[in-house]
Amino acid sequence: MARLEPAVKKETGYAALWVAIAILPVQAAFLLLHRWHWSVLAGSLLGSVTAIGNFLLVGLMVQKAVTQDPKKARSTVKLSQSGRLLMQGAVLVLAAVLPGVFNIWATAIPLLIPRIAVTFRQLKLAKDNPSPDRPAIGWDDEDDEDED
Repeated sequence: MARLEPAVKKETGYAALWVAIAILPVQAAFLLLHRWHWSVLAGSLLGSVTAIGNFLLVGLMVQKAVTQDPKKARSTVKLSQSGRLLMQGAVLVLAAVLPGVFNIWATAIPLLIPRIAVTFRQLKLAKDNPSPDRPAIGWDDEDDEDED
């Protein structure tokens, strides 16, 4: 097995933190709606482990793909994407067929969180480090519009 790159560790930790924080409002919402059951906690944990594992697998795939020739890298990316999608689907099916064990909504919500975390990270980077390739949020270059 390849050595886990520091960037993959760091980004996976960032996504895991977001997931851990995001499941708290889910638990609170179920409590406030008087719908909380231990299956909500179990679903959140299942979804969280799956989301973080999926994110880690993306990092490992990218780590591997950058060392490959373009054709092999495309194949690696497609295979990884298919496998990870299948894994997430299997987890959701498991939650659906075992509703007394896993709440389907509490399982599904954490699967969305890493994408949100990545988007916020990109927005923050764009705001903090404007460049011609990655302008700050809300930055308009009026000269660029005139060149068209």
